[in-house]
Amino acid sequence: MESVNLKQCKITGGFFAERQKINATATVNAVYDRFKETGRMDALKCVPSENKSHIYWDSDVAKWLEAAAYILCDKEDEALREKYDGIVNDVINNQLENGYFNSYFQVYEPDAVFTRRGDHELYCAGHLFEAAVAAKTYLGDDRLLRFSEKYADYIIERFTVKKDTGFSSPGHEEIELALMKLFRLTGKEKYLRLAEFFIDQRGREENAAENKQIQSHLPVREQKEAVGHAVRALYLYSGMADLAMKTGDKRLIAALDALADDIISGKTFVTGGVGNCYGSERFAGKYDLPNERAYSETCAAIALAFFADRMFRLSGDKKYGDVFERALYNGILSGISLDGTKFFYTNPLEIHADKIKENETNVGWTKDRLPILERVKVFDCSCCPPNVCRFIAELSQYVYYLTENSLVVSQYITSSLDACGVKAEMTSDFPYSGKVGIRIISAGGKKTLKLRKPFWSDEKFANEKDGFLTFDGISDGKEINVDFGMKGKRVYANDKVYYDAGKVAFSYGPVVLCAEGCDNGDLSSVFASADGDIAVEPLKDDPKTLAAETDGYRAESGKELYSFERPVLKKIKLRLLPYFAWANRAPSDMKVWFIEKN
Repeated sequence: MESVNLKQCKITGGFFAERQKINATATVNAVYDRFKETGRMDALKCVPSENKSHIYWDSDVAKWLEAAAYILCDKEDEALREKYDGIVNDVINNQLENGYFNSYFQVYEPDAVFTRRGDHELYCAGHLFEAAVAAKTYLGDDRLLRFSEKYADYIIERFTVKKDTGFSSPGHEEIELALMKLFRLTGKEKYLRLAEFFIDQRGREENAAENKQIQSHLPVREQKEAVGHAVRALYLYSGMADLAMKTGDKRLIAALDALADDIISGKTFVTGGVGNCYGSERFAGKYDLPNERAYSETCAAIALAFFADRMFRLSGDKKYGDVFERALYNGILSGISLDGTKFFYTNPLEIHADKIKENETNVGWTKDRLPILERVKVFDCSCCPPNVCRFIAELSQYVYYLTENSLVVSQYITSSLDACGVKAEMTSDFPYSGKVGIRIISAGGKKTLKLRKPFWSDEKFANEKDGFLTFDGISDGKEINVDFGMKGKRVYANDKVYYDAGKVAFSYGPVVLCAEGCDNGDLSSVFASADGDIAVEPLKDDPKTLAAETDGYRAESGKELYSFERPVLKKIKLRLLPYFAWANRAPSDMKVWFIEKN
């Protein structure tokens, strides 16, 4: 199954058109400004500075460049173009003659190039390669492509010919999927072989058993359990899936199936976040999904979406479209404020504001690892802001897919398609209702239209098969309207998720709902009713306001710290809003999971 690109599919209206507008006018400039202020942009000039560049700063800027290429493809912006050109010029003008580029190493540690596995050189290179592919594909600008080929050739020489480097596969994966993009654009097999080399070298390093954090504990075809740093893992798995799609390697596909099942069946939060462990940003054991201490890095949810897209293309299994949708509407969108200028690095499922404020007054070892209450403009490690920016800008490539005989719709986003002779238009009311309309302008020889049935839909369809609504014999002018029956629902976790035992969460279609203290008061004494309607009032003009309410209880006890008297339960209305919209007002308590009372 093949995806389409940003020139072939355009988001034309609805919820995500507004998100893309904010991304193109506010987010891309906000990220640039913060990166300029913190020295990331000037570091590319490769001159010594008191504001010493960091080993991963190049990757932050590269993701911004990629986002800018997508945005400029959609609409020319002179100010954005000037910023883009300035960065591109700095990168290509300061590339070394041998092809190497890294704003930290060539300025501060030139003798340490490719000596330390954990220092992100290949990770930074990979993001620059991705920016180069975007620039050439969508802007016709081959400056970064020439830069990238020269750099990639140098990497080939050092790692596969001379073999004089201090390691043989990257400590932070990403270059693998980037090289596959470079291969597909140029057709040059040497980049495919380099990606394959880095993938095959994993687990063959010295002290391999100690490297679960970077997925080097086993050769990739023997890995069946998702372990270690979640973003690194999912970038690796994405590169593996790219390679498997090209080679048909059955052992690689079997490993990918096992890894995907491990993540989906026990290591994904209800919000589509992954990476359970606070601090180490890694996958924990199966069902270890804490709420208050959920790490759930924004980049990890994006990486999960990348992996799900590839597995969807590789297998055709609709469950991967479901995984993508869950991550998209929850774990990814929660990482950015509604105005597009502030960001979360981690995305917890429970917040106790007073506890966090008290914790901030502690010093030294007494300070606990707790999430922040409000999104911020920039982080010391600022991988997430440009990642969200590029993801929103490139979203249209995840809507439609093509097979030899079929047009497959995975995500329901108002859009137009013009690819390989197929022309279609879709109107979607997601996430406000489950109504979707599709008009086939030109079938382009495709015989079948397949619509993924979302995992949350209870509607029955006569033409449903393997999780898709299948319409055979599509022709020019064919119009299809579907209502997937979006409604408020109670969600329950597997009983092995002990954090959520006896608890309930709420959703509306693909959107997970949460409660904030600014609507409900102190949430610590609030319970959810086991029955009663979930009244939903989607407010398209202001998604941060009340979205739903259901029956609940507030426990009221006496003044004593402990008592033999049972607290009195008073009926209340529990007010809910989309999880992605929390923390857009005042600092507040927040909960996704509630103890359920009969």
